[in-house]
Formats: sequence, structure tokens, C-alpha cells
Amino acid sequence: MNIKDLIVISLILSIIFWAVFHQIASKYINNNEILKSEIYGGSTYRNKSMDITNIELVITMVTLINIINSFSEKALENFFKRRKFLIFNNVTLETSINIIKNHKKLWFNIKISMFFMVLIIVFTTLFWIY
Repeated sequence: MNIKDLIVISLILSIIFWAVFHQIASKYINNNEILKSEIYGGSTYRNKSMDITNIELVITMVTLINIINSFSEKALENFFKRRKFLIFNNVTLETSINIIKNHKKLWFNIKISMFFMVLIIVFTTLFWIY
């Protein structure tokens, strides 16, 4: 086995693990009625599954909220003071803090998924270099 074979195997494994953790995060979003009501307000998606676009928007929103909050909670406050809403009209500073505190499992799955996405980029680059 040469280096290119190992890179391809690593790339395939990274794609598989990225897909698994991304699917786990999507399933968490689709099955969690509390999260959907915090984001959309009311019963928009109560007992209904969401489409791919809305699931990806929720993942983007949770990622953005957690990254901003990781700098400081004051940065999150300032972010919401400057903007009326973040992707969704119902998301405010209070709901974003609830999302951070109550949905850590979702954030963990998104972080693992992002890690494998970075690995996919690295292995793809290495594949073209070697």
C-alpha cells in the first residue's frame, strides 16, 4: 500500500463518519419538539418532520450561536443588540442561551461532524498533492 491508498481510505472513512454524525444531528433536530418550538415559535413543526433546508438552517444557527458564545457571552449579547433576528424571527438572546444550555448533545454532534468535514478537506488536498 502506498500513501495515496492510505489517503483514499482515510478520506472514505472521514466521509462516512461525517455523514453519520451529521445524520445524528439532523435526527436530533427532527425529533426534538422543544428545540423546534424555541426556533420557530409555537407549533409550526409540531409532530411534523422538517425538510433538509430547515434542518441545515438550524445546524447553521446552532453553530453560529455556539461559536459566538465561545468567545464570550457578552459577544452574544452584542450580536443580538445589533441584529433584530438571527436567521429565524423567534430566536432572541434568551432562546439562544436556552439552546446553548439545553441542547449540548446537538452541539457535540455538530462539532464532531465539523471535525470530520475538516478531515475531508485535508485528505482531499493531500490526495491532489501526492
